[in-house]
Amino acid sequence: MEGAWYAKRGGKIRELYTILHVPYTSMVLSYAMIGATLSPSMHFDRLLLTLLAYFLGLGVAAHALNELHARHWGKALTKLDLTALFVASLTAALVIGGYGVIVLYESSQGYCSIVLSLFIVLETAFLFAYNLGYSKFHSDLAFAFSWGALPCLISYYVNSLALSLIILVIGSCLSVTAAIEINLSRWCKTIRRSGSMTRFGEDQLSTKLALEGPEKALKLIVVAVDLLGLGLLMWRLFGS
Repeated sequence: MEGAWYAKRGGKIRELYTILHVPYTSMVLSYAMIGATLSPSMHFDRLLLTLLAYFLGLGVAAHALNELHARHWGKALTKLDLTALFVASLTAALVIGGYGVIVLYESSQGYCSIVLSLFIVLETAFLFAYNLGYSKFHSDLAFAFSWGALPCLISYYVNSLALSLIILVIGSCLSVTAAIEINLSRWCKTIRRSGSMTRFGEDQLSTKLALEGPEKALKLIVVAVDLLGLGLLMWRLFGS
């Protein structure tokens, strides 16, 4: 089993925790939180539903689909387990999204409901394309856009019912942090698979020593994004 600094071995519960990639899922939720808190008008109920939809859709469904397509983290969870997780979680996420579309439509905001529908279709398309390994979409750019920028933009939109140049720039910035995360994570996996690496063409570094720096950077970027999201939420709820 390919290792990760948060991976747990032994049993379905531990394996489920591992495939949920909780630290990285928390980053996605923080991106959504950042988008909502930067909106001129923030609706707490919409933020909660957005966070729940992203946890179910990307945190659970996308990771279950990825594990179904290419087993990375163990065999405790069967294909039936993973399929059930994928179908139930994605269905629930889409129901939440559909509810949002209906609410906007019934409040005489038909154009906004269409835009939200397009956002949902786009995010769902990336979920399938990236996690099934389609070459044109299984890229750093696709990952950064769908896991970094889109959660922020969608969350901002469902609260403000508009987009701005400022939030597009901020969403692009957040996508860069997602790109940094995926590249560091891939580098760490490569080191774990190789068992060691050469330093300056001579000495062999142990896996532990070789991973020390990049894994610390991974943890720090998770903490930075999560604290930013939490800090902005506290600012909106409690003021300066």
